[in-house]
Amino acid sequence: MKDVSNGQRALGMALITSLAAPFFASLIVVAITLAGPFADYVLPPRGEAPLGDVAISAFAWSSLPATVAALGLVPFVLQHGSYTWLQAAVAGVLGFAAGAIIFPLPDGGAPPVLAFLAGLVAIGMRAMLIYGGILRQTPDN
Repeated sequence: MKDVSNGQRALGMALITSLAAPFFASLIVVAITLAGPFADYVLPPRGEAPLGDVAISAFAWSSLPATVAALGLVPFVLQHGSYTWLQAAVAGVLGFAAGAIIFPLPDGGAPPVLAFLAGLVAIGMRAMLIYGGILRQTPDN
């Protein structure tokens, strides 16, 4: 997209990432929950909560880390029109860390594994934004 400024790219990236990343995170939490006995150590115990409540809670909790990660990447998009996969992964992990500090996870679970998954979601969001034409394939120097 030749007519798109870096400011428009940054706005689109921040808005889409703030909404789509929590959706993908909630899908991952549901998949881990369905894996049950094989992945009990990854998530905190959910008790008798229905699967829909688990998905909504994951979406609501992950909205802050996704927004923090998106805002952390805005300067790169404003300056270069894109960011690298490594910058995306770091932003995802740091966003998860900020969310875990502000909204602590219940006892149990494996925050390092969840932080790794947050980095993977951020890398996937970068790929989706490039495929959608919002970000450039490679950042300008």
